[in-house]
Amino acid sequence: MNRKRTTTKRQHRKLLVSKQTSFCKSLTSSTVRRAKLGAASSSSSSSSSSSTSASSLDASTSNTAENLLQQVEQLQEQLGSSVTAASPEQLTLNNQSQEDDDDDEDECVVSQAAMESLKNAATSDAASLSNSLSYLKQVIPNLTLLSAMGFLVTAFLAPYSTAAAQGVKLVFAGAVAGILSRTACAPIEMVSTVMMCRGSAECGSMTTELGNTWRAEGLKGMFKGNGANCLKVAPSRGTQFLVYEFLKRQMVLAGFGVVAATSSLNAGARLVAGGVAGMIAASLVYPLEVVKTMLTLYPEECGGTVPGAIRKVFSSGGVGALYRGLGPTLVAMFPYVGVEFMVYETLKKRWEVAFGPVGTASLLVFGALSGAAAQASAHPLDVIRRRMQMQTMNKKKTKVNGDSSSKTKKQYSNMFSGLYRVQKEEGMGALFNGLGPACLEKIPSTAIGYFIYEAMKRVLQLTSV
Repeated sequence: MNRKRTTTKRQHRKLLVSKQTSFCKSLTSSTVRRAKLGAASSSSSSSSSSSTSASSLDASTSNTAENLLQQVEQLQEQLGSSVTAASPEQLTLNNQSQEDDDDDEDECVVSQAAMESLKNAATSDAASLSNSLSYLKQVIPNLTLLSAMGFLVTAFLAPYSTAAAQGVKLVFAGAVAGILSRTACAPIEMVSTVMMCRGSAECGSMTTELGNTWRAEGLKGMFKGNGANCLKVAPSRGTQFLVYEFLKRQMVLAGFGVVAATSSLNAGARLVAGGVAGMIAASLVYPLEVVKTMLTLYPEECGGTVPGAIRKVFSSGGVGALYRGLGPTLVAMFPYVGVEFMVYETLKKRWEVAFGPVGTASLLVFGALSGAAAQASAHPLDVIRRRMQMQTMNKKKTKVNGDSSSKTKKQYSNMFSGLYRVQKEEGMGALFNGLGPACLEKIPSTAIGYFIYEAMKRVLQLTSV
């Protein structure tokens, strides 16, 4: 469109100049003809009278010459005014033509940049897809083997009913539920961990971080840290269910928190039992939580493996680095796990009293609600816990890089110091960084986890108080 408009304006300018030139030539030839006719008439009239011929001819010639000069001057003035009058339009046409040419050049540059960007994006997506397919070829055989082992263990444990067997069943059911639920939501948990540790200043939105991870690392990057997370969540979730069921039975035997009408525990007793179970489980598996966080944030430096992450933690801060942030974790686990168990089992028991057996949809809804309530209640402490886990690693990197400006930044000495400094330096909203992705991960994860746990209880013939 711009090129066609530029061509039309150039043709108009050429036509205008051609008309002006034709007008000048016509006017000049007309004037010359009139001068010649005047001279001829002057010479013919001078031949009849010889006495006055010389003076008359000179006067006529002089007058004709003067008239010719005046006409030529008038012609020049008319030509000059015509050119002058046309000059602004010509200049405007020239300027517009030049601007159109510049616009065309800019559009060409933009088009080339857009094409280059699309080409790079397509190349990146193709590389990510290729890496993802290679990753799937490695993972699928392992997943098949683990699934077969899970079915065999389930079939082996189902017939036993001793107290020891019941405890093993609870641990196994909780472990399977934890592994499957966390793996299903691993990409969202990965983004949540990154946003909590790095803060909003270094991270974009959840979808932006997912897109960047996919283009940079493919499917493998979406599940980075999931191996360590499964190693942590299997014993953690199994221990939580084991301790929770044990404490509930002891409370019922002692008559603590029992509702007389239903002979079951009230919400407060379930909160206490769940909170204590969460704290005990967190103490047992906390080093694996640190390893999982390291693999999520620094996969290259850890070699992408659990042993590599453990060696990196040891080299950064020794054994103490494996337990950095344990205090906030224990404090956070009480409301976190306690609220989750309390909300889920309270809703389930009330549904059973009012409507009978709980269906699949109801179980998923109860699990989702309990997960959202648990995450919201303990998220600020979770942010401080993860940042304290990363302090030793960040300090080590600062010394290696020699960045003196970041050396002056004080570390969090304890949980309360971390809470105070984060809200003072970054605002209250920083304590809830990653809450959206965390809830998006926690809601389906908890729902899936409780659904699988209830299914495992039925298969393994387990009962709850």
